[in-house]
Amino acid sequence: MTSNTRLDTLRHVVPADVERSPSGFGIDTVEPALAFSPDDRLEVAALLRAADEAGVVVVPQGGRTALSLGRPLQRYDVALETRGLQRIVEYVPDDLTLTVEAGIHLEALQQTLGEHGQYLPIDPPPDDHVSIGGLLATARSGAWRGHLPAARDLLLGAVVAMPSGELAKSGGRVVKNVTGYDMHRLHTGALGAFGVIVEASFKVAPLPAATRTLAVRVDTLIEAGALALRLWNAGLAMRALSVLAPEAAERVGMEPSPTVLIELAGLEVSVDRSTQIIREASPGAEEPAGAPWERLRRLHGDRVAAVVRLGVPSSLVTETVEAVRAAGCVAWGHVASGAVLGHATDLDATAVTRLRAFASERGGFLQLEAGSKALRSVVDPFGPGEVDLVRSLKARFDARGTLNRGRWMEGV
Repeated sequence: MTSNTRLDTLRHVVPADVERSPSGFGIDTVEPALAFSPDDRLEVAALLRAADEAGVVVVPQGGRTALSLGRPLQRYDVALETRGLQRIVEYVPDDLTLTVEAGIHLEALQQTLGEHGQYLPIDPPPDDHVSIGGLLATARSGAWRGHLPAARDLLLGAVVAMPSGELAKSGGRVVKNVTGYDMHRLHTGALGAFGVIVEASFKVAPLPAATRTLAVRVDTLIEAGALALRLWNAGLAMRALSVLAPEAAERVGMEPSPTVLIELAGLEVSVDRSTQIIREASPGAEEPAGAPWERLRRLHGDRVAAVVRLGVPSSLVTETVEAVRAAGCVAWGHVASGAVLGHATDLDATAVTRLRAFASERGGFLQLEAGSKALRSVVDPFGPGEVDLVRSLKARFDARGTLNRGRWMEGV
């Protein structure tokens, strides 16, 4: 069977109106031969089964906000867009539970929840235009991580279309019905290596009654780090606490000085009290103009520049910010999660390798969250990992390498 014949078999398993021009689906300058945008999970499952039987490679994608995360694809035949899966399947405000299809964007979901005074408490980069499927598959988090649960901790259950054509269900739609193995967590952060998430159920939370952002400019990063740790240990009503190097502060619209950026959230009395404590400790604290947190998210989620994320103990965030800055990056760190970010328009493999060694020596890690194809070809974006385990899982769930071949880990 020729390559074209194998690809043509996919056209016969779904309605003709779900096929799209492949010209808008390029990844790393490579365009697929076919593209589909189904609006039904059964169509997704049928496409995956046909692709698996035909021996072609499918790359699922939603908001296309993290296409440079992971190693370059070893092969790319078919684009599978999930944007057609946009339904809110079930929402019970009184139970704080929500079930949605994976193609819906976080922005639309938050709008619906906001009408009931609720929200999904996550702030992934680059903004709320991420799809729910992409949010889970990439598992990227922002400044709220450590103060609030991660997306995988809010996930009650999921439905995943497998290369076999099965729709695998795990967990449930409400908290009391979540039983059995947490197989849905296997797909969180796996970059679609084992299956395509088509539905997800979450615990949601009430919107905070009040929020406020404060910024404290200081003379040195060491001073910023010490202040941030004092505030973190003060039991304040915080939703985010970050240390910004001068260049990062400037990029988000503030003066180019070492800065501690704080977001308070909670009851109004708690936010007011926390504000008072911060201003007593730092009389120069002020409410910055603009939207610094949104700008920081966009900087983290830049799709053109290189972005590194280092994970270290919280006590080492400031030291790591200094090291990332010395490597030529715009640098900042989130204290609660120990995540330090570096953004650079030109970052070479040597710099990434040195920063990875820096993090490893301190019991941490480095992940290259975005970068050119050339950079991701010579530097493993993920570093050392459980390759044997991943290979065994890949062999179990996607033995023919139908999904995102080579993207998650080297040799997988």
